[in-house]
Amino acid sequence: MKTNFFEQIAGLSISGNLQINIHQNESGTQTVSVMLSAKDPKATAGKNLPPMLLKGTPQELDDTFFKYITEPAKQTEKLFVNAEAYQKELEKVKKQATTDKDKKGTPGTPAGTKPKNDGNLFDQQADEQPEEDDFEEQLHEQQDDSEALAEKQRLYDEAMQRVNTLNGQMKYAEAIAQLPDPEEYPDKVEEIKNKGEALLKRQELYASLQQEV
Repeated sequence: MKTNFFEQIAGLSISGNLQINIHQNESGTQTVSVMLSAKDPKATAGKNLPPMLLKGTPQELDDTFFKYITEPAKQTEKLFVNAEAYQKELEKVKKQATTDKDKKGTPGTPAGTKPKNDGNLFDQQADEQPEEDDFEEQLHEQQDDSEALAEKQRLYDEAMQRVNTLNGQMKYAEAIAQLPDPEEYPDKVEEIKNKGEALLKRQELYASLQQEV
């Protein structure tokens, strides 16, 4: 039997990862979960968006599926595009600000040069002979801190990706269990809290739909 389902999916012309999960009840009614996520797994835009839920008989879904998902999918894609464009411009501004700061240097001295020390001879000697061992130690500490932060962010991103995948599969309890510990990510407390609340609402809604069948 030939269908044009995938042709219609292609016709949506959306950029991102489209996850579709179908659950069929004993009565034949189907609950379909549709979630569009950004192509970049590290992107934060839209992470708290719940999946779209459609429920009906196979015939009803055949007739109305694309009617109901087309516009929301396009709106979600616009959110991703706008957020990515904003992030790129923000990175440009940060780089430009750093470049401008380096060019300016210290007031009254050329950029990249050290201000002249007007103190006594001992002060001048101390300035001219920095403690290289201390500098190298500080540099290693900064590198270690940066690596630790990068690893911590990687673990957070992976956990949230698992949460989003389980969310799309309507496995809300498992998704909640995979949420990162807010105490380990004090800068992400609000995001984790909002995600947990959204998952609880989806879980309650899904449970009520199951009871109606």
